[in-house]
Amino acid sequence: MPLHSTGDKPFVSMPPLTFPSPTSAVENGFVHTLPSRKEFPGSPLSPGSLRSAAHSPLDSCSQTLCQPQAEKCDPQAAHEVHYISAGPQGSACGWRAFTPRCLQVFNTPKGFLFFLCAASFLQGMTVNGFINTVITSIERRFDLHSYQSGLIASSYDIAACLCLTFVSYFGGSGHKPRWLGWGVLVMGAGSLVFALPHFTAGRYEVEADQGVGTCPANRSMACADSSSGLSSYRLVFMLGQFLHGVGATPLYTLGVTYLDENVKSSYSPVYIAVFYTAAILGPAAGYLIGGTLLNIFTEMGRRTELTTESPLWVGAWWIGFLGAGVAAFLIAIPLLGYPRQLPGSQRYVVMRASETHQLKDGGPKVASSPDFGKTIRDLPL
Repeated sequence: MPLHSTGDKPFVSMPPLTFPSPTSAVENGFVHTLPSRKEFPGSPLSPGSLRSAAHSPLDSCSQTLCQPQAEKCDPQAAHEVHYISAGPQGSACGWRAFTPRCLQVFNTPKGFLFFLCAASFLQGMTVNGFINTVITSIERRFDLHSYQSGLIASSYDIAACLCLTFVSYFGGSGHKPRWLGWGVLVMGAGSLVFALPHFTAGRYEVEADQGVGTCPANRSMACADSSSGLSSYRLVFMLGQFLHGVGATPLYTLGVTYLDENVKSSYSPVYIAVFYTAAILGPAAGYLIGGTLLNIFTEMGRRTELTTESPLWVGAWWIGFLGAGVAAFLIAIPLLGYPRQLPGSQRYVVMRASETHQLKDGGPKVASSPDFGKTIRDLPL
């Protein structure tokens, strides 16, 4: 304030005080703005001092230094999602250096879902469809007993149990599409091995007047010898089923994980549901196709007096496995070309981290709502 003297002494004033723009003080994690003298019109500051305060060099410095503190304490900025790079340079679809531009159209979650659904459909059609349909024809053709056919069917589950932990542990930290592609290749090899006995066991020749195929009393030894020779093919069938189990293990472990990592958290249930739907439709197609193929005689191109109602009839059980093997090789090729991470998957990782913090902050609020999850509007669509 200006000071006035009494008497004859002249009027003496203090030098004008200049204040910078509003400064900020950080206290307990919050930014408090200190009011400047400019905000009080009643203060006896000269217009020159106001102009000097408005254009003070400290003005810009104070605003620049305090701006990061304000952003740091802003609750909305804390939950803001910053999208980063889509990933490494090796996110192109292709095989090593061969990455044509036309293949990048399929380098999306929907493209990967298509090939993954084709693989699961093929697995369900082969293992749960063809096997159950043709097992009786295989027993008749190769003189197998019921317990031997049971061993053939259980080889798939034995292989899955042995490989589940190994594939999940090493494949979870590895290149998941390559594990999936090699698994489909192994599954295709198992289908080809399963159809191999048809080409190595010789032709199936039987006469219509041979009866129901029982051995006469005086030829029991000959029948036993011929039966034991064909029944040894059960080991080949068990090997084919074992390869089926090994190849199908990555589908339901790494395939689901890869889908969940490369799509939005709200879209992940939909993608996984489509994947399992294809796996459910596979056995239905296997029953239909396998039943149709059994109406064809196993020795194609040869005439026979047998009919489909004859107890000696053996259908073309092997055609379905040949087709499944070829289809598996065709599906495995594009799966092997997918990258470790799809383009744009890194932003979903950031979004999941942000959603996790939001759920922690708003968890009690959601849990306190008794109507949450009872209507279709709460579905993550």
